[in-house]
Amino acid sequence: MRKTFKIGGVVLLAVLLLVAVFGLRGDDLIKETQEDASRGFYRENLARLPGVKVTADSVENEKFGASLAVDGNRRDRASRWSSANEAGQPEHWLMVEFPEERSVSFVRLYWERLNVEGFVLEASEDGENWVQAADWEGEQEANAQSIVLDKVVNGRFFRIRTTAVSTAEENQYLYYQNVSLLEMELYEEVPLVYCLEVPEIQVKEDGSRYLPLPVVPEGYEISFIGADYEEIIGEDGTVYPTLEEKDVAVGYRVSRDGKYEDSPAYTVTVPPDERIWETEQPVMDTQEGRADETGEEETDREEVVNSCPEVTPGLSEWRGKNGCFVPEGTGRLVLQTGREEELLGAAENLKGAWKSLTGYEAEVVSGTEDSLGKGDIYLGFADSSLGLKEEGYFCDISGENIRLKAEKQQGLIWGAGTLMQLLEKAEEGDGGIPCGLIRDYPRYAVRGFAIDIGRKMVSMDTLKQIVLYMSENKMNNLGIHLNDNEILSTSGKNDSIANAFTAYAGFRLESETRNKKGEGITSQDGALTKEEWKEFTRWAEEKGVQVVPEIDTPAHSLAITRVFPEYALADEPDNVDHLDLSKNGTLELVQNIWKEYLEGEDPVFPEEGVVHIGLDEYYGSGEDFRRFANEMIDMVQESGRSVRLWGSLSRVDGKTQVTSDKVQMQIWSTEWADPEDMYEAGFSIINSLNSSLYIIPGGGYDRLDTEALRQWEPNRFSTGTQAEVLPVYSGRMAGAIYCLWNDTIGSLDAGITEDGMLERFMEPLPLLSEKLW
Repeated sequence: MRKTFKIGGVVLLAVLLLVAVFGLRGDDLIKETQEDASRGFYRENLARLPGVKVTADSVENEKFGASLAVDGNRRDRASRWSSANEAGQPEHWLMVEFPEERSVSFVRLYWERLNVEGFVLEASEDGENWVQAADWEGEQEANAQSIVLDKVVNGRFFRIRTTAVSTAEENQYLYYQNVSLLEMELYEEVPLVYCLEVPEIQVKEDGSRYLPLPVVPEGYEISFIGADYEEIIGEDGTVYPTLEEKDVAVGYRVSRDGKYEDSPAYTVTVPPDERIWETEQPVMDTQEGRADETGEEETDREEVVNSCPEVTPGLSEWRGKNGCFVPEGTGRLVLQTGREEELLGAAENLKGAWKSLTGYEAEVVSGTEDSLGKGDIYLGFADSSLGLKEEGYFCDISGENIRLKAEKQQGLIWGAGTLMQLLEKAEEGDGGIPCGLIRDYPRYAVRGFAIDIGRKMVSMDTLKQIVLYMSENKMNNLGIHLNDNEILSTSGKNDSIANAFTAYAGFRLESETRNKKGEGITSQDGALTKEEWKEFTRWAEEKGVQVVPEIDTPAHSLAITRVFPEYALADEPDNVDHLDLSKNGTLELVQNIWKEYLEGEDPVFPEEGVVHIGLDEYYGSGEDFRRFANEMIDMVQESGRSVRLWGSLSRVDGKTQVTSDKVQMQIWSTEWADPEDMYEAGFSIINSLNSSLYIIPGGGYDRLDTEALRQWEPNRFSTGTQAEVLPVYSGRMAGAIYCLWNDTIGSLDAGITEDGMLERFMEPLPLLSEKLW
């Protein structure tokens, strides 16, 4: 079925249209037709045909005339129609007049802001008598909006007429009541990707389930892009055995003659797999002769199926049984024979909770599921048939014992964490864990927090507390920003280049990098040794948290440039923390710093891990920056690690294409990196927007707005009047990381203690964990 909703007899898809879905990028936007060399199909925008007249009820001023809404430029905010700004007058219209009758079945609107809360689309043969083609009301999800009409409408005139405009003071909508359209596009045919018929789930001869591909016309090809829950529908269309009914968002790519379009999200409702779980239906406790509190025997007992227990984050799937598991002092932790070493971490995490509840140190033994006794907990590995993937786990809680399985160690860590929560709740309640089946897994691969210790050192004790809290909430990424400096423009030391070099800067990891004078880059007022870093990252990994080190260059690098001033950009005081990428030796300097941590028999940064190479806010040559980025990406990928970087490419001009394959981009500003463009360029995207996910203690983002976060979604990039939505079904919409920055050093940091940082970190943690899991 399609992800649609019906309003007023029309089907309205209020989804973001990715730029490349229709083959429009950069300068191609001003072309008369939508055609690109590699993606998108030719499709005629009727509003751009010769002889078309465009009029409106009013204009804000002569610069924003009606014709600008059909000029093919949907990016430039100066190229738009804007109505008169009249308080209390939400009704405005924009009309297209064709020289002859045309048919319209699909409309795209590109709003300049998100203040319109209602409109109708209308067609007419004479410009006087109008037939309603569609109506819409509500809050806009994104600036780009697509409308599939229930049926084709014919006429010489077609218009949009607004009926409601926001009067909220937020984003100053109360003061800007005008309607503003960057572009209105009209099409005779609905794009094929918007009218796919997704088949029902099928069952093979062996009883396994799969989702067939939709049928497309001859000459077209279709492929499956993915699902938001790959643990329910795999990349090959396999439908895994669900415990309960689940809605899954899926997406497809339709191609022809070397060009392609990607679909909006379609919703597939996956029923529980009764073939697998029918024997696991709750069984009524039929014990007879049990006395009630009055001493009289109970003869009729109703079956009670356990409801889903509350844990953080909530369980993905639950199938309740009746009764409960009561931990006993004789219970054991049974580790799958032959896999004991891989299971010890999860077992150790459970032992403390077990002892707290029972007062007993659980014995850890090797064994099989058949060897389980009453009160035992089994930890083992599952095969791929359950679809648990990297982080999922399955847990069977019966009155006799508990069986926890996962495909990977990470899943076992999360499953053990859930059991710890259930044991803690049992200690607080009646001492029992409700019986049932759990199949649990995340929606997003990257769920994290990042902390700036470059500007303000943070103790190892605090870092470990952060890891423990993250592990409890199944957050798997801790970014540590290892180097940075005062913001020079606000430091009060930017009156001269020489004084700017004296601003505070930190590099918080032991380094052998020194200049000819023997001066090093490692901070003397606090830094971690290489051994401390290795021990910490290994310990965090046992808790399910991957530590991602960040060395930020070529900007934010005063800790480097003041030791090597010959490589500083230093064209003005505010840029002395920038490396001059045009100078011979700059790249070698940076790469040598990195190689110190990437190379060796026991490297400081774990092999096959993720590292963050920075690339944030550079004001030097854009072409030099892009070449530097590629050199750094190549070096890290050749070392076997994965690359993460900040999004800056929309603001850094240059012809060089930056490598995007298997590269994660952390987007903090849509001005520095447009999410749609970066997604289309091939990057995996992580949401770290400053407007919603930045904490700056004592600064402008002192705490996260938890009320606003309740409406927040990881794949929506909203900045005031602008919003873009990336496809949730794509694995390249990787997740989100919220960040704590110590920008206020030297001015407002008085009183901002590590406890204060912890408080600000913990406040939104359960909510964000729930959104991302």
